[in-house]
Amino acid sequence: MPAPYCGMDCLLHDHADGAFPVGAKLEWLYIKNGKPLPRPGINLRNMVRAKFTDPNGDIVEAFSHTTGLMQSEETIFEVAKNHVIIRARQGIRYDEVMLAPQYHLFGEFQKEAKNNPVKALTRVINAVVMGIKAGEEASPKIEANFLVGIGRELSPRKAIQVLKAIEKSDRNHVVGANIVCDKNKFPPERHRATFEYADTAEINFEFHASEWIRRPKQNPDFQRDLPMLLKDLRFVLELYKKSRSKTKKRVGHGIALPYDTDLMRIASDYGIGITGCPGSNLQGKNIPDLESLKIKTMLLLGILWSMNPDDDFFQLDINEIFQMCNDVYRFTLEEKQLMRISAWKTRFGNRKPVPSDIYPFL
Repeated sequence: MPAPYCGMDCLLHDHADGAFPVGAKLEWLYIKNGKPLPRPGINLRNMVRAKFTDPNGDIVEAFSHTTGLMQSEETIFEVAKNHVIIRARQGIRYDEVMLAPQYHLFGEFQKEAKNNPVKALTRVINAVVMGIKAGEEASPKIEANFLVGIGRELSPRKAIQVLKAIEKSDRNHVVGANIVCDKNKFPPERHRATFEYADTAEINFEFHASEWIRRPKQNPDFQRDLPMLLKDLRFVLELYKKSRSKTKKRVGHGIALPYDTDLMRIASDYGIGITGCPGSNLQGKNIPDLESLKIKTMLLLGILWSMNPDDDFFQLDINEIFQMCNDVYRFTLEEKQLMRISAWKTRFGNRKPVPSDIYPFL
């Protein structure tokens, strides 16, 4: 992927275990883990990429084909470092690298995770941070930070252990927490206490919410699923609304937002960022078409909606996503700039100067 001609140079929704850069490390990761490489003529990247293509498959199991290769400080460090270097080469100026430490406790951290889970989680977080710092040292124009994922299948008690590990980490580089993964079995309500702990600890927070609904033996249907998508979104935004902290808050995806005027008003009035992932939403058949996202409506109403790749190892990259959306929406220069401003305004980190054309709007 070349430098982002689309101008989207601030990525907030970037799962490192499903990102383009991890594909570049697959052969090294296979060798490090003692896994046999495929026979000649079989492309390793395509082989692994195919594991992610079932929209009804188990999301944690799908990602285990990459997270399972990152079970040591060395492999986690290298993936994080490589991620930052490649994003910088792509012209990205700010990136929040997302991984969930709980999926990296099955190798050298396994014994410690049983005896002292917070310590083991902290070691995983520190390995990511060290990799990010090494990546920044090689590519000083980018600011990259760690957005710690929390797989929502964790109980609130165990999720709070992840937050305690964040508290023990380098908070200049560990900029927030994000509730991720299976929304069907574990809706946002499960993690009310998790958010409340984070809010008290002044940890920036994001919920993946209103992304998809999966029903056994049924394909996604946006209109049918809309009430449930709105229910999840309403819970999250009302929870954010009650917060008394000054931390930043975001929603990942939020595809139902433009279908409820009251929820749009909350998002706009409280400066809640929406990290949109149109390519992912369309590829996963969670929306019937890109028009359903009503991106222009949200921008017009002052909602801080940004465009992101989500998982560009097996999905579209940010340029392809922008071009696809632009073919539908025909964004004006002002609308394109609004998406950039939204991303920069709602980023969780703030260690390096922002682009000069963005600074006046922050």
